Amino acid sequence: MTLATEVPTGTPAGGSPAPPHATAVVRAFTTIPPGGYQHPVLAAAAALAAESRLRASDYRIVCDPRADDPIVASAARTVRSRDAECAVLVDRIDRWAATKLAEGRAGVLHTESLGQLINRMVTVWMRGQLLADTCTSATDAQVRVASAQLGELGRAYDDLITDLRLGRRRLPELQTPTGPQGMA
Repeated sequence: MTLATEVPTGTPAGGSPAPPHATAVVRAFTTIPPGGYQHPVLAAAAALAAESRLRASDYRIVCDPRADDPIVASAARTVRSRDAECAVLVDRIDRWAATKLAEGRAGVLHTESLGQLINRMVTVWMRGQLLADTCTSATDAQVRVASAQLGELGRAYDDLITDLRLGRRRLPELQTPTGPQGMA
């Protein structure tokens, strides 16, 4: 995957931490520095990736036709719990973005929140990880497609951050609640 390698340092003039670049977000999926991430977006992205890994493991049990019904039921409850935790993490990213990136409201409306975009990045990354684990070769076509999709999402993320900072785009003001209170 080819993404910009620049990682923001310091804070912009407003004093709030700069949004991380896509490479830092993707790196957070697999690497947590000693002491954890100080940037709230990177901390949430790392937690989303961890939940995604655990959810994938539980989902395998749910989809296993040989698994006993009580085991499947337990795994299904765990998957729902992990989905709820992911929704909380997406909301956490969105709350950060609403306070740190909502300066200009004149830009063109972006159709999804920053948290939703990062969650899609995690989903594509996890699919690529699962494919890489099951394919005989890292050059398998499905693995390459997943990597290319993650690269495209990373570029879209970086473009969105640039456009938000320049006032060309804005995030939705009102999000559909996805945390525990918003789930049916």
